[in-house]
Amino acid sequence: MGPATPTYPYCEWLVGKNSFLALAVEPHTSFNAATQYVATLQAVSGLGSQAIIANNRYLYFTERSTSYWLLWQTPGDFSTLNTSQLVALGHDVLGNRLPSGRIGPLPPVPPGPPIYFAGDSTVAGPEWAWWAYHENSTTTRTLAEYQVGTGMVRPDFFDWPRHLIAEAAEHRPKLVIWMGSANDDQEILVNGAYRAPGSRLWDAAYAQTVGEAMHGLVSEGCKVLWIGEPAMDDPSDPLLNSAMQVIDKIYAEEAARHPGVEFYNPGVVLNSKSGGYAGSLWIDGVLTPVRLDGVHLNIAGSAVLANAIAPFVDRLLGINPKPHHAAA
Repeated sequence: MGPATPTYPYCEWLVGKNSFLALAVEPHTSFNAATQYVATLQAVSGLGSQAIIANNRYLYFTERSTSYWLLWQTPGDFSTLNTSQLVALGHDVLGNRLPSGRIGPLPPVPPGPPIYFAGDSTVAGPEWAWWAYHENSTTTRTLAEYQVGTGMVRPDFFDWPRHLIAEAAEHRPKLVIWMGSANDDQEILVNGAYRAPGSRLWDAAYAQTVGEAMHGLVSEGCKVLWIGEPAMDDPSDPLLNSAMQVIDKIYAEEAARHPGVEFYNPGVVLNSKSGGYAGSLWIDGVLTPVRLDGVHLNIAGSAVLANAIAPFVDRLLGINPKPHHAAA
């Protein structure tokens, strides 16, 4: 486990190469206030005055008017709850109270990995494929983070724009790679009314949020590779694919407005020849499944995307081009 790193909105510990544990402490915050935007997935007893595992897989718990949440995430794991382990850590948190009085200044933190790779659950596989096949030197060392069920449209649930900039300020990466729009096909409240993706006001509001995030990262001295989403086929959300097309267009336009930011459309390598959804692709002469479902990439698809962005990463980091690992 790595050292604790304070970053909005929590303190995190890297575990191994790509997993992390996170803890947030919210003084003077009731349990209802701390959990107002989540739903209960599993009730938890015997931890503080109230505790639950929520639908975002966070463990929320409260004691003496202070609320806490704990999160464990690792790429490729979309459903494991790790309840017993998180509850045990929750007891440790409550057994080691924060010191009272003024805390002295923290020692300076050295620059972190050159690459910070972040997003929602769709980035979990590509993050894994990146370090498995391409993280082969200190110049491509990567800090990977993904947050299930998040995106750019719900800062009340997880504020990615603010978090990205906080991570950039803390770790000072040379390159930030972002992929995380699969949950953004949601209405946005604009001028007192909810607007749908693709409407003029929604597009403008979303573009402003994305543009501000890009501007903030560039202002922190980072180059940025902003990745869209390939075509999708989710029976539970038939409008998802068209929403992703709208969002990818906004990404491309905002990237063009911000020097230092480059947009990459993964559909170039992951869609069918007609530009539609492809569950399988021909790889080394073999028709190979590349999707876990209609949204997420499997191991082979993740490798395809990691291989595709490798030359862009080399160029953005000023690395001499080199042979890259074959796709699966």
